[in-house]
Amino acid sequence: MKPLWKRAVASSLVLTLIAALCLGCAGPSEEEVIIRIGQITDLTGISSPSLLPLNYAVEDAAKYYNDEGLIPGVEIKIVTYNEQSDYSREVPGYDWVRERGAQIIITLLPTTGEILKPFSDKDKVPLAALGGSMDLVEPPGWQFWFNAPPSHEIRTLLKWISENDWDWETKGPAKIGFAAWEAPYQIELKETLEEYCQDHPEQFQWVGGYLVPIGTPTWAGEVEKLKDCDYIVRGAIAQATGAFVNAFQARGYTTTYIGGSAMTSFRGFIVDFCGWEALDGALTTSVCPWWSETSAIVDLAKTILDRYRPDEAEDMIHAGTGYLGGFHNMLEILEIVQAAIEEVGAENFDSQAFYDAAMNYETTGPLWDGYYPDWSFTETKRYLADHVMIYEWSAEAEDLVRRSDWLPFVTE
Repeated sequence: MKPLWKRAVASSLVLTLIAALCLGCAGPSEEEVIIRIGQITDLTGISSPSLLPLNYAVEDAAKYYNDEGLIPGVEIKIVTYNEQSDYSREVPGYDWVRERGAQIIITLLPTTGEILKPFSDKDKVPLAALGGSMDLVEPPGWQFWFNAPPSHEIRTLLKWISENDWDWETKGPAKIGFAAWEAPYQIELKETLEEYCQDHPEQFQWVGGYLVPIGTPTWAGEVEKLKDCDYIVRGAIAQATGAFVNAFQARGYTTTYIGGSAMTSFRGFIVDFCGWEALDGALTTSVCPWWSETSAIVDLAKTILDRYRPDEAEDMIHAGTGYLGGFHNMLEILEIVQAAIEEVGAENFDSQAFYDAAMNYETTGPLWDGYYPDWSFTETKRYLADHVMIYEWSAEAEDLVRRSDWLPFVTE
């Protein structure tokens, strides 16, 4: 069987939980109300290896809700537009899904949300973002980010490294650098890294940060500039990370790679591309438990994979947290839809109802066992996650191994 990323580039706890979620739920009524959720994503462009599992998770979570009748009398339909990692297609995609009745629009790429933010605010259409940067939610508007700011993740990781992984009091400051394709997520990472190193010169020495045009295939210059780094931060694009790691290894240099939770979403791609030895000891954050751990959502995601995609389940898990993270994000979105319908009724559900329900939402209840409780939005905070865990990439285990409990974000 081909690895998942190659196909993308080429084109009883759980049962108890399900039963609990279905208590009091009647079967679908004869006349169901259809609620359409738009999804603007990349199915065939440079971001598709990372996004394919997320696309599947969005579809499968909606199908699960429909099949189990979790919102009685309602059918959730996903309307998907392929923007092909082409910025010029974002606005046409927004118009396309709206013309087909989408009252909420899921965006997977940070660029998508940032480009559509003014249209979302003007039309009062909620964007439910699975990927983003702080520019998406500052100032706050009709955008809800169901993930974690890369700036907060990397600050939290650097603080943890200074306390647990690098003895700067004995060795002096760790040398740290960055190179990536230029895009909003990577820009936020670079700016945050430079600022953090300036604020903590006794712990980290900023060697340099280099942003190159998207699609740049070679990294020889950046590798030479960063060859003496103790830590090199990776961005959120699978191909760029894989090519850089291979170029660095080919020169015989060694370092520890670190990154945010986006890097865990394409674990399979870079392991297949670079091998475990090249990645051994890498440190990344994650806003959801890893596949090997026990939690209600991990168990439910495995059950849904076996139900809807049995031939692809192994590849989805190998790929990384793309499916798992997308699945838990989509469950959050659907819980908000459910709360809005309970408040206003299915016939009266609209964009405003989703917005109001989102502002009162918290991750609470048995579904969120294993997560840090009670993440929520506020009038000024429109990203949902508030905590993160640290994982180490282990060549010996050929897996990710947890190194920390839930850590509160370091926000400044």
